Amino acid sequence: MEEVFKSGTLDMSASPIPGLEAFPAWGDLLTNRILTVVAVLLLLAGLPDLFRLAPHLLYSFDRSRGAAALEHSLGMARTRNLVALACALPFCLMADRYALMRPGFWAQIPAQWSAPATLGLLVAFLLVRALFYLIWRPRRLNTEAYATLRHNLYNYFILLTGLMLVSVGILSLLHLPDAVIRTVLWVEMAVFYLFALFRSGQFLSTFGMGFPTFLYLCGLEMIPAALMVAVVKFL
Repeated sequence: MEEVFKSGTLDMSASPIPGLEAFPAWGDLLTNRILTVVAVLLLLAGLPDLFRLAPHLLYSFDRSRGAAALEHSLGMARTRNLVALACALPFCLMADRYALMRPGFWAQIPAQWSAPATLGLLVAFLLVRALFYLIWRPRRLNTEAYATLRHNLYNYFILLTGLMLVSVGILSLLHLPDAVIRTVLWVEMAVFYLFALFRSGQFLSTFGMGFPTFLYLCGLEMIPAALMVAVVKFL
């Protein structure tokens, strides 16, 4: 019996079958590693500002007039904008890692450029949103109130990014599947966006707007978001 196995030959090809090569893991891509290091450095550099900003963010989360109080302080408003900018990269890295936004044309983008493309998608959304704010500015709002309404989403974006980072860390330690983590992140994004809309509506209602509040929210917030969803789902 031993002689039979000793004299056998291996007829299987020594080279891998084309198309079955293993794709590199997300963390193995050099671009993602570099961007992750940059994101960590940005977060560490922004921690002191985040700690000073946290009470104002929590107050704006709890009450609609909290956003107006934050915007009234030019120093805090400027700090909020910088912290929101620093949160953009970590948010996009999580969105890319767990495939939160995957338009059909994404298959044409090389894997190493997927994260930068996700960042570009977020920038495109913000530009479209800014354009709608320029076109459809509520006439009853003064300059500070207009800035409060426009930047209110940034307050929730910072809180959302922090929650997503904590969620990803905990769920990854529990070794849960990517599909579960993706669902959790989607739910968090939806809840925070809806709550931001609710607070913006409350803020607009303080200026005596009834039905126009809904129209303004549609034009300023919902339509840009709907366009983003349409791009992700149908392109």
